[in-house]
Amino acid sequence: MKNTLPVALGMLVGCYMVVEYFIPHYAVREISGHVLEWGGLVAAAAYVVGGINLVQVTWPKIRRREEDWGYKVVLLASAAAMTLVGLPWRSITGTTREPGYAMKLAPNPGLYREGKARVLVTAPADVVISIGPVTVTSDKLPACGCVEVAPGALAIKASRRAVGYDVFETKLRLVAGDVAIVAADPQMGWGANGRVRTWFYDHVYGPCNATMFALLAFFVASAAFRAFRARNLDAALLLTSAIIVLLAQAPIGRWLTTSLPHLADWILDVLSNGSRRAIIMGAAVGAIATGLRVILGIERSHLGGE
Repeated sequence: MKNTLPVALGMLVGCYMVVEYFIPHYAVREISGHVLEWGGLVAAAAYVVGGINLVQVTWPKIRRREEDWGYKVVLLASAAAMTLVGLPWRSITGTTREPGYAMKLAPNPGLYREGKARVLVTAPADVVISIGPVTVTSDKLPACGCVEVAPGALAIKASRRAVGYDVFETKLRLVAGDVAIVAADPQMGWGANGRVRTWFYDHVYGPCNATMFALLAFFVASAAFRAFRARNLDAALLLTSAIIVLLAQAPIGRWLTTSLPHLADWILDVLSNGSRRAIIMGAAVGAIATGLRVILGIERSHLGGE
């Protein structure tokens, strides 16, 4: 039962996900949506299990001061920091508050005769408020601290210049003579789109990621130097194609001859694309074969079998 039940479930779900492409019925689509949601939940649980496993594997090596244990400290500290700043703390602690409000005040007869409406703005200097077609900040307002607008429906939006803060959005319908007040003070957000997590991503993860890809350029250059040696006809063709494409990408290639960029485009669009499509088709056939092996219960490596 321990081995049979997972195989049976895999066969059932696999067959259903294949068959549902050929049954255009809303009930089938609804069941498929639920199955995909369950898959998302399983994937989320896998992240939690992966985090626990990371601590279980890394912490003993840190405690025993094994080789490169300092890097493992950085790994755990970074994972813990991103986990903490990624949590929606305001929702957890119950301190969530509205980022602003908009309401009507007593009408102004003088504005009614002019056929205008007025909006009073109250917000910190770094908050940008859009009132219909008008975009203002509190430090750029007239002395009255208000904006005169034409009557009608107004879309109001307030946000800070920096990312990671709340956004206040609402609508007001004003008639001639109406006076309204808009107050906004968007608070710093937490969680996936929060200010701190965004800062970490943009100023720590982003530069580290760019550094890793920059270092890959040297490895690619080293591998190309070893590979592009015309030992035989195939290697000579590869070397010639690489030189043509590289020269065509550089300004000197167009200076040498205007035909070089066209030749490089032909190599990429015809020869390279044809080879790439053949590889993709082979990979697709392999994926289909692997899927069939799983559905039929032949492939059991994902269950711990051979």
